[in-house]
Amino acid sequence: MVRVATLGVGEATSEVEVVVAIRTNAAMPIERDQTACSGCRLPAWLCVCEHAPRLAIRTRLLLPVHVQDLGRTSNTVRLLKLAITNATVLGHGISSTPANPASHILANETPLVLFPGHGAKPLTPEFVASLPSPPALIAPDGSWRQASRMVKRLPLLDGAIKVALEERSFAGLALRRNNHEHHMSTYEAVTQALAILEGEHFAGPLIDFYRRATDRMLFIRGKLERDRVFGGIP
Repeated sequence: MVRVATLGVGEATSEVEVVVAIRTNAAMPIERDQTACSGCRLPAWLCVCEHAPRLAIRTRLLLPVHVQDLGRTSNTVRLLKLAITNATVLGHGISSTPANPASHILANETPLVLFPGHGAKPLTPEFVASLPSPPALIAPDGSWRQASRMVKRLPLLDGAIKVALEERSFAGLALRRNNHEHHMSTYEAVTQALAILEGEHFAGPLIDFYRRATDRMLFIRGKLERDRVFGGIP
């Protein structure tokens, strides 16, 4: 970490301010609220909650997420919950209250697990039309290893139809380092899936919100210049 004294602009109140000052060559925002927002987890002065599209969808959306991953600033499930009002987030990895996705699925719904791998069927409009009942989309979230374990250990996910996206249609900057270019965040994958299940018009507002939020995350890490941040910086 760079010492504040080397910047010549006074004392900073957080590492975030140091990074911002370095990247923008501006005075540090010492009066800006650095408290993490409980919704988006960004510093309060960069909060994006008011920009969430707050969409309601027909498709039931379940998001089982490993509790160790949910608290990370790079986790995108909390952004999905802000963007889609009737999405359900289920914490997994708590022994006393394990996630039970089956209790959220109706008898007349066909559960689809968004999880690429051997045997996964391509999620296409034609495939959706062939289902015997309306789909319920389940998108396990966590590291690849955590998500794989969820799929194996939760009976509903283990027995459900696995689906995969045919190609990556939106290539945003990554918050994490992936070893494979075709990997994407849970938010991106769900957005692409909903474009198939709900219609292409749902994708635009979701992608705009994702870009605004993730660009600000990258900005405070010093990985994106101020003038490249989607939607600007307040």
